[in-house]
Amino acid sequence: MDFTFLQDLHDAIARGLPRALRGYLDPALVLLGATALGVVARFTVFRWLRKLTVATKRPYDDIVVENLTRRVIAWTVLGAMYVQIEALPWRTRSIAAAQDIVAALLILSVTLVLVRLISAIVVAYGHTRAAGVGGTTLIRYVVTTVVLFIGIVSVLALFGISIVPAVTALGVGGLAVALAFQDTLANVFSGLNLSLARQIRVGDYIELGGPRDGQVDGFVVDIGWRATTLRTVLGLQVFIPNKKLAESIMANYTRDPGMSVELGFRVGLDCDPYRVEEVVLDEMQQAIAAVPGIRPDEPALVRFKAFGDWALEFKVFVVILSFQDRFFIHHELMKRLHRRLQLEKIVVPLPGQRVQLEGPSPAAPV
Repeated sequence: MDFTFLQDLHDAIARGLPRALRGYLDPALVLLGATALGVVARFTVFRWLRKLTVATKRPYDDIVVENLTRRVIAWTVLGAMYVQIEALPWRTRSIAAAQDIVAALLILSVTLVLVRLISAIVVAYGHTRAAGVGGTTLIRYVVTTVVLFIGIVSVLALFGISIVPAVTALGVGGLAVALAFQDTLANVFSGLNLSLARQIRVGDYIELGGPRDGQVDGFVVDIGWRATTLRTVLGLQVFIPNKKLAESIMANYTRDPGMSVELGFRVGLDCDPYRVEEVVLDEMQQAIAAVPGIRPDEPALVRFKAFGDWALEFKVFVVILSFQDRFFIHHELMKRLHRRLQLEKIVVPLPGQRVQLEGPSPAAPV
């Protein structure tokens, strides 16, 4: 293809410009071409990438493509500008200063996009309940702070500014600040330890404290820089300092696959324990298909607890999938158990006590 007319057009434009502006023509044309290339890439390549990411189940690729789409034109223009500054009819010092400014703008733009990208990915990570750490406010704050720090240090380094003397000068002051905010720092590091050690995750159902301390249980909603938020079964939000949470006795029911509900019942003293056990096991086996939340691969257990004063005491243990469903499953199983005992004519006695009176024999007749 013959591009001679383009060269003729370029020469005509150059002759029409004042002599002082002719040195800016080539950089301006390159910058215009870079802008056009960025626009084309945004509305062709990235639109095609969006269609590909929509077909995937994970949200992470959608987040990455969305954030890159918004900045592709700006980054293309800044990159072309950084390269073409050297072709400008400026002094060497001015060219170096202009390149530093453009590079600083590019670094700041990339840093801000990374911050938004990481924040969105961490939030999506928590919503998908992926294994590992993430999905918490604390993790998001820590990661974004590190990214911002790296970006700011890189920009300062472009202008020959080092933060080492500043860090050294603030050493004594930093110690004083650390002493003043030791409770806050303890909460921050306790939250990091809980997250990194994978002891709790967003969505876990945990129980804190013992019978004497007053138990608190609920779902983990968020792990912040100061406190962890729990949502109780009643819908109340409870805020627990991370330091206290790390020091508490904690049971994580979500992480334990062997959770079970306990059903207690009594039958008459005259009932056959073997028949009672057989009937209850059969009913619990039928309940697996009717009551959601029961583990089908774990059979129920029936245990003869004790001989009572007026009844035989039994315990039934049924393994469930999720601890938060224990109230519903307990409710349904007790109804089914009561109905089955009635159908099988197994007596569920009322509390009572037998009294046997002994006295002298009546006098024999003369």
